[in-house]
Order: sequence, then structure tokens, then C-alpha cells
Amino acid sequence: MNREPTLKVLRYKFYEGAIRLHWCAVNTKPRNEELAAISLQRKGVEVFLPKIRVTRKRGLKRLTLHEPLFPGYLFVQIAPNLKSVHQVNWTPGVRRLLCAGEYPVPVPDEAIELIRQRVGPRGYIIPRLEQKFPPGTTVAVRFGPFAGLVGVVERPVPARGRVRVLLELLNRQTPIEVDAVDLDRVAGASGK
Repeated sequence: MNREPTLKVLRYKFYEGAIRLHWCAVNTKPRNEELAAISLQRKGVEVFLPKIRVTRKRGLKRLTLHEPLFPGYLFVQIAPNLKSVHQVNWTPGVRRLLCAGEYPVPVPDEAIELIRQRVGPRGYIIPRLEQKFPPGTTVAVRFGPFAGLVGVVERPVPARGRVRVLLELLNRQTPIEVDAVDLDRVAGASGK
């Protein structure tokens, strides 16, 4: 009685015999990306945790931080087999390896390489104000003497982390410069 192996057995044999490592996405516990990355590296797993530079305002202070580009996720390079899945899943800070059934879903090498190019040698991406607040965007001022007013972005001033906004004051458009962290996009408003 010659039975054909099931699809699951064929997939398992394929994965077990694979020598090539694949990049896979790992879902981490909330705000535990660093812990998960360090713990995985201690286990000998190659980890890629892309970050982005952000400016936050706490009280009157402006803080420059490096936060995960994909909050709650990081990438690992592993052999796509059950042993690697268990090794990753039983790591402090990790919620689960993203899988289809029992096996991890590979992330295309091209996608990882593209992100690595954007991150560069610094280890983080520096966003451009032109992308966050392009000219013509309708914004609301959150803090400062103009808090609560709505205006239109005239142009970003990247060297100082500020944005030039046109506000309707005294029946005319008045340009002011505001810290980018003090602005919010107005959803559904006309503008870009």
C-alpha cells in the first residue's frame, strides 16, 4: 500500500531540508521591541529592528527619540522550521512569530534591503518635514499662543524643525512659524 505523503509532510520536509535563512516578522509585546531584540540576539538570532527619529514634546521640553519604525514588530533571520519557531516564540518580549499554520511567513529580502537602505548606517530613519506637512496641508495648532487656530502650511523649515503656517488673523492671512510637534493635520479638511 503506497500512500502519497500529505501536503503537511511535504512542506515540513522542504522546510527541514532548507539551508537558506529567511527574514520573518515577529510580533512583540507592547513596548518590548528592545527586550525582544536583545533576548533574540543572545540566542544567536540575527535581528533587524528599524527605527525612526521622532520629536516629542513633554511639557516645555522637546525630546528627540528613536522609536521602532513598526511599533510592536521586528524582523529576524531564521531557518523556516519548527525548531526556529519555538526558539523565537519562547523569547522574553516576543508575543509570536508571524506564521501561516505552523511555519513562519517569509518577508521578501528586497523589502528588508529597502528598509536597510533607508535606515542607513545611523540605525534610524530621519523623516522629512516635507512629507509630514506638504504645502497646502490644513493643520491645527495644538500648543502655544495660537493653540486652537487652523491654518494652511505654506512651507516647512526643516533646518529648525518648524513649519511656516498661514493663519487667518485680522481678516488677512498671516504667516507664522510653529514647531512641527505642535501641529496636527486636520482630517477631512480641504488641502492635501
